[in-house]
Amino acid sequence: MDDICNFIPRHGVREGIEYFHFVYEANIKRLKQPFIRPNFYAHLVFRGNGVLKTNGKEQKLVPGTLFFTYPYQSFEIDCTDEFSYLYISFNGPGAEKLLEKFRISKNNCIFASFGNLTEFWMSAIRRINPSNADTLTESVLLYTLSFIDSTQKADKFEAILEYIKNNYTDPTLTILKIADIFFYNKKYLSALFLKRTDVKFKEYINNLRMQRALSLINDRSLSIAELAQSCGFSDPLYFSKVFKKATGYTPTEYHNHQ
Repeated sequence: MDDICNFIPRHGVREGIEYFHFVYEANIKRLKQPFIRPNFYAHLVFRGNGVLKTNGKEQKLVPGTLFFTYPYQSFEIDCTDEFSYLYISFNGPGAEKLLEKFRISKNNCIFASFGNLTEFWMSAIRRINPSNADTLTESVLLYTLSFIDSTQKADKFEAILEYIKNNYTDPTLTILKIADIFFYNKKYLSALFLKRTDVKFKEYINNLRMQRALSLINDRSLSIAELAQSCGFSDPLYFSKVFKKATGYTPTEYHNHQ
């Protein structure tokens, strides 16, 4: 079977995402590697075996492997002659947010056992024409992501806690931002947070930030402002207030007390 390459007509960005290609790649060995591309890519291995090499790691690729790459991420595929795969390329301000919803990141971007979707992708790519290309391509991607949602996330709230653990030092991290990323209503997420953790969101994230502050407080090369920033506080005065509430001392007093 020969390559199938569809360029998606530009009918405007939908939900902050624009689709560029829906391709069946039948002969990868003729392509120059490593790949460094400007968009997000969702790949689904159709046949053959290979090895994905990226970020200093290697991952086995077999039929039904679904993997994602990010803009300007360098990667190579070492494969057998019969290796072929399909891919969808997309980008826009909503693209990374969409992937985050399904806990997809550069460190969690390869998923096994999606072979049941290869014929669905092939059927879709054969049906593409200029009038349905963007809608059909979007539908294929979203349908595929829905399987990641159902098979990879037994508990969505645990995914939220993991996201906070990895991002609590970001001063812009708020419950509204998290609600947007995980497609929750802010009020509902606030209530869920209290129910699941027995504390409000603000107290939960401040506890994490205070743990970090106590691990760094003895580094006297850091100013109070630098210490605050490294823990996720943009306002040193507010940081000092939270620190005193947690320890009974201001950061300066804590230094002197040691």
